[in-house]
Amino acid sequence: METKGRFLVNTEGASSFMELATTETGGKAFLGDAEQYDSQVGPDITAAHITLRDAANKVAALVEDPTRTEVQKHEAAAILAERTVAQLAKSKAAIEARAESLYNTGLTQAQMQFAPSADRGALDSEIRAYIREQAGKGEGLMKIRQAMEDKAVAAVIFHSPSFLLDIAPENHTKLRFEATERHVPAAYKMMTDSVALRELPAKYEKTISAVRGSFYLPTVAAQASKRVQV
Repeated sequence: METKGRFLVNTEGASSFMELATTETGGKAFLGDAEQYDSQVGPDITAAHITLRDAANKVAALVEDPTRTEVQKHEAAAILAERTVAQLAKSKAAIEARAESLYNTGLTQAQMQFAPSADRGALDSEIRAYIREQAGKGEGLMKIRQAMEDKAVAAVIFHSPSFLLDIAPENHTKLRFEATERHVPAAYKMMTDSVALRELPAKYEKTISAVRGSFYLPTVAAQASKRVQV
């Protein structure tokens, strides 16, 4: 559906994307709010915002550029699109790397705190037996959570495989996170920050696709290659 707009691609979807891309609100929706994520990727998110907003505004300005033909406008917009895509891809890679680093660092810290010890072997076996007994009861998980106030119990839950505890894998994963939150809060924050960051790359991929489909028309930009040099 064609709509009258102020951009080079005047479909409803493209115009909507471009309008939002020129605003701070749109940038946060497409690329995340730098203030809501780990501070080390703040500059990468901000760089993506600035690049997208500036490029979208330049594409809008191209529409009224009296010095360029329609083909030249689309050709210039294609250049802006590729520059924007390059920055978004760079920011996305930085976010992915930081998410991986945060999770691994947090996990390592938790593993060190909850590592099994030979001198606690007998106690750990008794704790596992207690957990298995509670796991089969209706309110068992509630009692296990209460017992996790003791770091020794939390450690057994963290480092023991789920089948030795007779706990469903999905519940075991939740309990491991809860154990980390209670006893190694710094590691828990790293891991939850990582989970939050891992939601962003999909947004960047979607925005990259939107940039390529909304900044210019490839069929028009391609006409520039037919220019006769004199």
